[in-house]
Amino acid sequence: MKRAWLLSLLLPLVLSGCQLERSYPAGDDSRPFVENIKVENYYETGVNREYLSDVPQRVIVIGANETETLLDLGVEKAILAADDGQNSQRYGIKASNERAFQRLPRIDRSTIQAEHFLEMHPDMIIAEQQFFSKTRLGSTDYWNSKGVLTMVPLNTTSPGKLNQVETVEKEMKFIRDLGIIFHREEEAEKIVSATENRIHDIATTVEYHKKPKVMILDRMSILASYGRKKIAGDMAASIGGVVPDTTAAVSDEMMMKLDPDVVFLVVYRDEEKELAWLRNRPAFRNLSFVKNHRLYGIPLKYVYGPQTRTIDAIGYMAERMYPGIFDFPKEYDFH
Repeated sequence: MKRAWLLSLLLPLVLSGCQLERSYPAGDDSRPFVENIKVENYYETGVNREYLSDVPQRVIVIGANETETLLDLGVEKAILAADDGQNSQRYGIKASNERAFQRLPRIDRSTIQAEHFLEMHPDMIIAEQQFFSKTRLGSTDYWNSKGVLTMVPLNTTSPGKLNQVETVEKEMKFIRDLGIIFHREEEAEKIVSATENRIHDIATTVEYHKKPKVMILDRMSILASYGRKKIAGDMAASIGGVVPDTTAAVSDEMMMKLDPDVVFLVVYRDEEKELAWLRNRPAFRNLSFVKNHRLYGIPLKYVYGPQTRTIDAIGYMAERMYPGIFDFPKEYDFH
């Protein structure tokens, strides 16, 4: 009789789609785990195996792509605070996530400090490598020692670091790992499958087309190249682009020697002004990408830890690498 009474209580929860989360005692190594990275002072120092107990309920998330990935996984209620970095007017939060994004409590980037975060009592922090530094959050080990999970996007090394190869595969692993942490494996697999299917469809379509030589550049104190070892280069290569394996900084002489067919320049505020700066450089005027009008702006969020926006970045690149062949929606709606 008692069993029948208990089932009568549980059945409505099951039918209504509610999930009963399994909790594991701390220190139980039979718990599920994810393998992320350890970061200290902006340097990756090794593998970070993190065992999982309860589903996080107080998550601080830094970065628009990181936040949108959580929203696409359907875990808005777990977000304690988020910032709106990389959320430009032209390449902003997806329409499908905008309403949920506006509801989130905000944290200003100037307050991304260990002392401030400690006062907020998070149980998880999601942030790029640059924020785990002496002047910001300290190391991932510091937070893990306090029982706080850390998840660092795997493709957010600095432009000058080429010792860690960035790949689409790592981007998908990060999404799958978030799915495991939040018990949203199906939602994560939906994002991964759609992204991989788009890559496959594009690569199949252009299999017998001429493969363009593609470079992705960023104007900093140097002219930086996101080459074959960076996520931007790997995305372009995955859809048939020939991406040179360059040094982090590229000179005018190197650009003239490589003579790319297509160039994507990371743009920030004034896209046309920024493109004109590159287009009008005397050394580049006779290069193929200038003569054939194949210089395109691309937002930073598409080339730096794109996560759930990887599918949008891939579509954006394909439309410009192979003009007239593809016409993808600007934003993929996973809801």
